[in-house]
Amino acid sequence: MAGLATSKAGGGLRQVADDISQGRHREAYTLFCVGVVLTLLGLWGLVAIQIMLSAVLAALTFLVFETAVQAGAGTPSLDQVLENRDGFAAFGTILPGVRDLRIYGPTAVSALVNAADIRRHVLRAGGQVRILTLDDNPQTLAAAAFQLDDNLDLGQTLRNSLVTAAKLSTEPGFSYRQLPVNPGFSLVIVNADEPGGYVIFESHGFRDDSIADRMHLKISKVDSPRWFAYWVTRFDAMWEAALPPATARSFLDEEG
Repeated sequence: MAGLATSKAGGGLRQVADDISQGRHREAYTLFCVGVVLTLLGLWGLVAIQIMLSAVLAALTFLVFETAVQAGAGTPSLDQVLENRDGFAAFGTILPGVRDLRIYGPTAVSALVNAADIRRHVLRAGGQVRILTLDDNPQTLAAAAFQLDDNLDLGQTLRNSLVTAAKLSTEPGFSYRQLPVNPGFSLVIVNADEPGGYVIFESHGFRDDSIADRMHLKISKVDSPRWFAYWVTRFDAMWEAALPPATARSFLDEEG
């Protein structure tokens, strides 16, 4: 029982530290600290009653002000939560500081065109990268092409991506596999085991005019631990179902 109580206390302290670092519940922690200080000073007779009452009034005023500010801010609209690709920074800009990167895309071309930055910022800094693409067999490509926009040659783009992935696989920490079916979404998972981790989920829609039209949703570990964990688990399931990249290695051999 003592161990359980210690564990709960430690978890509570970590939650408080995380709340403070993220700016959550500031008014509650402020009022708690004020209350503790006033109580101790009152017990020791170090503060006059007028000062204590003034401090209580100031704390209540702060609480009312903070509540009004939060109410005025309101809940973000759905259009602020659901964005298209233009609402996110260029892929290369998110890489500094990343130590765990997991990606699924039909070709993953948006990530793999940044191979040099992946190597520099993640792999050579001791990080891990796992990339999933589609399998390049004709049946898989035909089914995916039926769904996706036709602004790119899916097969050729995938083959180019696989060559790039094969070259990156010479770096420690990099691995890739190929999935025999397109699940209808793409995923970018950043630092899954760290408090600041997040997932970018991209819906593929159906025959969009452009890849930029796809709906994107960013899910941070702090804001939604449940759905963050859900998509990390889905990536892991996809990874286990994926195939080894033997075909891509043959492309690299042909080039060499």
